Amino acid sequence: MALLLFLTRCRRQLAIRVLATHVDHGIRGEASRRDADFVRQFCRSHGIELFVYDAVREGVTIPEHPSEDWARKLRYGWFDALAQREEAKIATAHTLSDQAETLLFRLARGTGLHGMAGIPARRGVYVRPCLCLTGSQTAAYCRALGQDYVQDFTNETDDYARNRIRHHAIPALESVNPAAEQAIGRFCRQMQQLDAWLTAEAAALLQAAALEGGYDVQRLKDADGPVLDAALHSLVTPVRDAEEKYVSLLHFLIFRGEGALQLTPEVSYRVKDGLLFRQAPPDSLPLPAPPQPALPGIYRLPGGFSVKIETQNYEDFLKNAPIFKKDLNCSADYDKIQKSILLRTRQPGDSFRPAGRHVRKSLKKLFNELGTNPADRALMPLLADGSEVLWLYSCGFAEGLAPGPDTRTVLVVHAWRNTEE
Repeated sequence: MALLLFLTRCRRQLAIRVLATHVDHGIRGEASRRDADFVRQFCRSHGIELFVYDAVREGVTIPEHPSEDWARKLRYGWFDALAQREEAKIATAHTLSDQAETLLFRLARGTGLHGMAGIPARRGVYVRPCLCLTGSQTAAYCRALGQDYVQDFTNETDDYARNRIRHHAIPALESVNPAAEQAIGRFCRQMQQLDAWLTAEAAALLQAAALEGGYDVQRLKDADGPVLDAALHSLVTPVRDAEEKYVSLLHFLIFRGEGALQLTPEVSYRVKDGLLFRQAPPDSLPLPAPPQPALPGIYRLPGGFSVKIETQNYEDFLKNAPIFKKDLNCSADYDKIQKSILLRTRQPGDSFRPAGRHVRKSLKKLFNELGTNPADRALMPLLADGSEVLWLYSCGFAEGLAPGPDTRTVLVVHAWRNTEE
């Protein structure tokens, strides 16, 4: 309610349209229906369009003892679909208190460095504006503005692990340091920076180790341990939750030089004859390459795609201009672009402004309009700043990025595809 109230009060300054959604998991019966009615009344009085997802009405089978993980997957499945349908961002009200609980929960279960990064402030279509505040501060915000809110009665019990952490572990830490939640938040931000660096190093390692059909085991073994583990994490993640045990087992197979790791009934990774490779059903698509910094170089990507990224000073670019007359959208003013852009494939919430069109389109709509093969959509390379796509395979750079008289450095991207791969 604090987040919804804040966004509603500030929507003009932020130049946003506010929508709301409420998920009834089908767990708490009449209490959850009262929650939904409370949200409906608020949205009605503030002119906010509301989308309610009722798991029972949607025919979802409710487990006898539903776990927090089950409820989370249900929520985020709905959020992903809603964000795509409405071409919207999803703002969630996670706070520093949630961050502290998440880190302690993951540490207790056994997490790696990636898990210690905690909840990111921004991930794909998701944004979390309240991560700078504690839970008590958001409650104080509601009280200061006279805004009622509803408490989920299950939060008061110790039935769930997170509740026990909230009721017992956090107070114990605050007895040592009253600002324990803020300290944990700083730690998570530091881990996020380290994780981003390791992710980039891991992507570079996989590029360097790539061979036809898999990865060179010796090149992987020669890498620093944390970089190798980050690379293996990126291989496991698209297949299943990348728990630390799977990364460790895959690490073990690489150094043993042979063996297999079954990730799902259909997918496994094998090490044989100096090659790490993925085994999957014959009709399954290759996995997209992990996101990586868009640095100058040549990138060989799954699906037969190749991307060459280079920078030129503007004078040299003009000398070669005749070469690019048929494909001027392969170049952009580098000073107009954040230097932290990523080379990746599509994610929920991505949008693109085709050059010369003066419109913004979701990638789903654009692919439909272009008649792009559905099998290619998950593998087509792009450059992005957050969910803003700056360059897209076969479409070039977005509107407003073309080089001009004031340009000093030009970013040039060429891409091609070997359809035999």
